Amino acid sequence: MDDYNKLALKAVSLQKQNKSHEAKKIYTDLLKIDRNPQILRLLGSIELDEKNYEESLKLLNESLQINPNDSECYSNKGIVNFKLKNTEEAISDYKKAISLDKNNYNAFFNLGNLYKEINRLDESIENFNKAISINKNHYTAYHNRAVVKKLLLKFDDAIKDFDEALRINPKYSNSLFFKAITQLKIGDYENGWKNYEQRWETTNFPSPKREFKQPCWNGNDDLNNKIILIHGEQGLGDNIHFVRYFNLIKSKAKKAILQVDKKLVQLLKECNFDNYIFSNDEKLPEFDIHCPLLSLPFKFSTTLQNIPFNNKYLFPNKDRIFKWKKTFDNQYLNIGINWQASPNPDLDKGRSFKLKYFNEISIMDKIKLHSLQKIYGLNQIKEISKQFQLNIIDNFDEEAPFVDTAAIIENLDLIITCDTSIAHLSGAIGKKTFLLLQKNCEWRWLQDIDYSPWYNSIKIYRQKTQDDWSTVFDEVKKDIKRMVN
Repeated sequence: MDDYNKLALKAVSLQKQNKSHEAKKIYTDLLKIDRNPQILRLLGSIELDEKNYEESLKLLNESLQINPNDSECYSNKGIVNFKLKNTEEAISDYKKAISLDKNNYNAFFNLGNLYKEINRLDESIENFNKAISINKNHYTAYHNRAVVKKLLLKFDDAIKDFDEALRINPKYSNSLFFKAITQLKIGDYENGWKNYEQRWETTNFPSPKREFKQPCWNGNDDLNNKIILIHGEQGLGDNIHFVRYFNLIKSKAKKAILQVDKKLVQLLKECNFDNYIFSNDEKLPEFDIHCPLLSLPFKFSTTLQNIPFNNKYLFPNKDRIFKWKKTFDNQYLNIGINWQASPNPDLDKGRSFKLKYFNEISIMDKIKLHSLQKIYGLNQIKEISKQFQLNIIDNFDEEAPFVDTAAIIENLDLIITCDTSIAHLSGAIGKKTFLLLQKNCEWRWLQDIDYSPWYNSIKIYRQKTQDDWSTVFDEVKKDIKRMVN
């Protein structure tokens, strides 16, 4: 039995060192000798980490059959059940874990996370409170509680919790990054941009950090004799939003090179932006120094009062504007609409709304609605009622993404869109735009204002209750009637 225990301790040590493959082999061998409930639980936790959820659940259930009073095993089982979308079973597992051990802060923490995911935010806070009361140094509980407070629009309280997480673990970059986007959300750009520089260190950041042999510009060094590379990051909307700073860099440097997603290269070239534009998969010319695109607001000390080029900075190709002009009858108010962002719920996060909400607008006198939707959400066109009047524009952007969309937007009177790249494109062109936002919207649109300091031409319509688009469209309809009249 001594050998059994020694091997078990060795496997636990290997698991803590993230050598799960070696630990798993030992646990499997040990279970051939004895179906020990602790070994079953530990192997179940490895299967959980490896996303083998069914196998994990099987092992945890076997462990609980042998030892039905293992609080931690119930807590682990709750995580697995939630991963399998067995939400009620997961809640039951966590509550069972707590009933067996009132000091099991992991069970409270996990239940707090579950309630956050299913939008029972007050209950989420309660469980994080209990986890923290048991373990005062549970920095991830402080962090996750802060995230929920941010969703509840309690921004100052959220920042205090992020600070507490950082006090306990100063190297926890997730809290510094989330603190940054909370500061940006409330307009504290001085601190927000500075802390946003930590984005590369956070987990699950959508863009990898670029490494070059050349140094990164610090915002102060003279660029008069330097060739600088500005490289895009994150989504298409981010690149369109912040590419305005390229004009500032061009005025400072001997020469500036821009590297962005290949979907934007032709658009920017045609908008007279610059010829030194390259896609992410093209070979770059020589340069002396570089800077990520979304670091430029920090390097230029951007505040709400000094945002550059908030009037217009993209100028669509004149030949394309003329080509599309004949598509629109100027006897009408011509409105371009966009309703669907990414269909991936992790990326969309409530930004999109259904096409059907435009039904009453489509049948107003002197109005013509034109679809700007591409790729996603087109299936909804088949589902609209017979009275719904929507003009479908054929064969646009065939040469390159956005090139015709930009020219079409220039010809329209108004754009109505969800929070997607079309909002940024329309704003950058200086077109009158109605931007429709969910209550818990992205940081760049700030909070409780109906305008954007980034784009003078954008008017914002916000949900008063999360996921309620009906009242938002009621306000939009009123304003369109005023425009027509």
